[in-house]
Amino acid sequence: MSHVHVIGAGIVGLATAIRLQDEGHKVTVIDRAGPGEGASRGNAASIAWTDVAPLASPGIWRDVPGWLFDPLGPLSVRPAYALKVLPWMVRFCLASLPTRVKASTTAKAALNGAALPAWQRLWQRTGTAHRVRYTGCLDVFDDAGQLARARSGWQEQRDFGIDVEELDGDQLRELEPDLGACVVGGARIPGWCSVDEPFELCTDLASFFEGQGGTIRRASVRTVSPSAHGASIAFDDEATPVESDHVVIAAGAWSRTLTAQLGDPVPLDTERGYNTTLPESGVDLRHTVILPGYGFVLSQLATGLRVGGAVEFGGLGLPPNWKRAHALLTRARHIVPDLQTEGGTQWMGFRPSLPDTLPVIGRSSASDRITYAFGHGHHGLTQAAITAELIGALVAGEHTPLSLEPYRAQRF
Repeated sequence: MSHVHVIGAGIVGLATAIRLQDEGHKVTVIDRAGPGEGASRGNAASIAWTDVAPLASPGIWRDVPGWLFDPLGPLSVRPAYALKVLPWMVRFCLASLPTRVKASTTAKAALNGAALPAWQRLWQRTGTAHRVRYTGCLDVFDDAGQLARARSGWQEQRDFGIDVEELDGDQLRELEPDLGACVVGGARIPGWCSVDEPFELCTDLASFFEGQGGTIRRASVRTVSPSAHGASIAFDDEATPVESDHVVIAAGAWSRTLTAQLGDPVPLDTERGYNTTLPESGVDLRHTVILPGYGFVLSQLATGLRVGGAVEFGGLGLPPNWKRAHALLTRARHIVPDLQTEGGTQWMGFRPSLPDTLPVIGRSSASDRITYAFGHGHHGLTQAAITAELIGALVAGEHTPLSLEPYRAQRF
């Protein structure tokens, strides 16, 4: 029996650990904070497998200067971080070229197309199927121009076999009576689904993993390096490294330092996302409500209504800008006028983001015994279970159900 160490106890790391455990490996998960305590704690709870478009799109480079001057916009850059993120932005603009967008869309659609069946297998295996809600989502617009521009994206989804039903404002209000008169139209995407509380899903998976004999260790990893029999893991607070037969790096936004040591300087940066969870919101949404024009989502969870999203580039070190969370609430009340915004819990987390909106899944350059599973951006929850199946096949030396060529770290 081989001993595999998974670095990272977010949703991707936990799903991967369970898959490896099912493959017959002894598995230890290592995390600096604990299960689900990173980006997985406060995400929008969506299994967004119906998304196919990458964030980078043709012409988006024209918006980059404006991001620098709108600290509360859908996508902003903290001034103190502007020079550091510039190389990422250059790659992002290159990724928005039409030929590259086509390739990224195809690769994202392939991964997301396999995402929900993989989750259904994992939910069944772990007894967590009660957490999923097949309620669909609504794309909602208060601007006729933005609504018109959204139609090409909906058609692209249809081209991939995804059901998208365009609706006018009155039809949307029939589905969600709390939507305001400002809503002019949008679409219903019935295949979208969500979970009732993403952090509790993580803790459930962690408990299942430990109940099957897995180990979760709180520690901060300093280095990962090839060794004679696999890989060696060195820690910040321990002098003696740990030897492993195989290491999976699934450390989200903290993966970049480890991969650079292994000869893979991946252009990973951090999208800081903000949200507020309102336990007494005064509204009862039946669908996930997405506001594409404003870059955020309203998600009804078991613990309240979560209002969150948007993108801020500010790295891992700068303090939160809570004005962004307040701005989201203000805009949410414009769409849902009866929303009560008092008494909420604010949160900020770090999404691991790559310029082409695709994760890194595959082997390291340094060793076949060191494998990557990180950089899922806004789709960590969505893509966790299929990533786990891909990593399981890699570690076993088996054929993967999808080609990993588009997700290789070496593509950069």
